[in-house]
Amino acid sequence: MDIIFNELIGDHVRIVPLEKKYLHDLYHISKEESIWAHLPKMIKTVEDMESLIEEAMYKKMDGTEFPFVILLRENNKVIGSTRFLSISSSHRNLEIGWTWLCPSVWGTKINIECKYLLLKYCFEKMKMIRVQLKTDERNIRSQKAIERIGGLKEGVLRNHMIRKDGSFRNSVFYSIIDNEWPSVKRKLEILLNTK
Repeated sequence: MDIIFNELIGDHVRIVPLEKKYLHDLYHISKEESIWAHLPKMIKTVEDMESLIEEAMYKKMDGTEFPFVILLRENNKVIGSTRFLSISSSHRNLEIGWTWLCPSVWGTKINIECKYLLLKYCFEKMKMIRVQLKTDERNIRSQKAIERIGGLKEGVLRNHMIRKDGSFRNSVFYSIIDNEWPSVKRKLEILLNTK
């Protein structure tokens, strides 16, 4: 499936395709260990970040993923990254994931606006019928964030993944489907426009 755009623009963020030129900016904001607590990898060195970017770019080339960089619109400062994962053009679905943001924007409307822009693109431009989100069952903050944006909890996949420490991860799965998008869109617009 072709994903073609230069950027998605909101009031606070710009979402642009990931490029290697963002390596040092991404590494600079990735040093807080709490960012990586529930993600499959831990970034400790610039080489770790370079490897993460190279892996994402490879998956972009094979069409299974599409990685993004998130920038603050006011000053173009890099504040995080996210991706489309498990892209299926034949079944018209994908997953939004691998989202991480620098802690300075946690608890703000940044994540809500990012999800709004990405979901709008998925349902209105790509004509997806399902967008999936998942998180570690231990990641309560992420579960609450997904529920806040309108994700419907579908269930838990037990022993779904193996964590960095070797323990087994149960993953909580959520989705939004095409006929839910209009009401989810309204909810997100209200959240974004509320002081």
